[in-house]
Amino acid sequence: MVEHKAYLEPLEIREDNRVNLEMGEKMLYIKAHTGYAGLITYLPDYGQDHHPWIGLLVIHQQYSRQGIGKTAVHELEQMFKQQGLNAVRLAVQLENKAGEAFWTANGYVRIRSAMDNHNNEVDVYEKQFK
Repeated sequence: MVEHKAYLEPLEIREDNRVNLEMGEKMLYIKAHTGYAGLITYLPDYGQDHHPWIGLLVIHQQYSRQGIGKTAVHELEQMFKQQGLNAVRLAVQLENKAGEAFWTANGYVRIRSAMDNHNNEVDVYEKQFK
């Protein structure tokens, strides 16, 4: 969706991962039952605003609609709270209505519009912790 392509070549994925890892991105695998249900990535400290940013949340179709994504996000938020952080941010592409609905349902509030690294218009969401 970000690249506006139906398929990414393995080299494109590797290059994107290399760049993200150089920025300090962390990747967490989401386990459910006896297998891996998905992946969540985040930047602990985005240099431009010094907030943690969630980069990607992907749940395998086999595990969708079981609350696994919600639980994974909640666990990540708890980790941020334990580190003394008070908010987390993320970007949702305008055409990603399912993503918008998921994040809004989980307490994230749109704070502004912006352009992402791929020159896509996105809405920036934030969740503040109490």
